[in-house]
Amino acid sequence: MNSRPNQPEQLDVLIVGAGISGIGAAYYLQQEHPGRTYAILEARGATGGTWDLFRYPGIRSDSDLHTFGYEFKPWRDDHAIATADKILAYLRETAAENRIDEKIRFHHKVLGAAWSSADARWIVDIERTDAAGGDPELIQIAANWLFSAG
Repeated sequence: MNSRPNQPEQLDVLIVGAGISGIGAAYYLQQEHPGRTYAILEARGATGGTWDLFRYPGIRSDSDLHTFGYEFKPWRDDHAIATADKILAYLRETAAENRIDEKIRFHHKVLGAAWSSADARWIVDIERTDAAGGDPELIQIAANWLFSAG
C-alpha cells in the first residue's frame, strides 16, 4: 500500500456517499453555495447507494417516491412505489442533469476522519484504488465541512 502525500488536497466540503442523500446534499450545496469546492467520495464503483448495491428480485421502495424523492426533481413515474432499477435511474439522471456526477470520486473508501483544531478543518484518511483493483493508495483530503451520507 502506497503512503499518503505530505499535503492533503483542500476542499470546502467533503461528502461521503453517492446515494440518494449524498446526491441531494451536493445539489443543495451547488444551489446555495455555488462558489464552494466539494467532492463526493464513493467507496464502490457506482452511484446509487442501496439502490445499486442490492440486486435481489423484487426489490423496491417501501415509501412512495413523491415523498422519498427530491423536492427539486419531482417523481414523474406512474407508480409511486418504485422498483430499484427505476429509483437508480432517477438518482443517476439527477446527478447527470446537475453535473454532480462530475464531482464523484469512485473507489475512495473513507478510513477515518479527525478534526484538527489547529487548522480548523477535517483531515480525512482515504483508501483509493483503481477500477481494476490494483494496490490501494492512502491519501488525505482536508475539508472545512464533512457530510456523511453513506
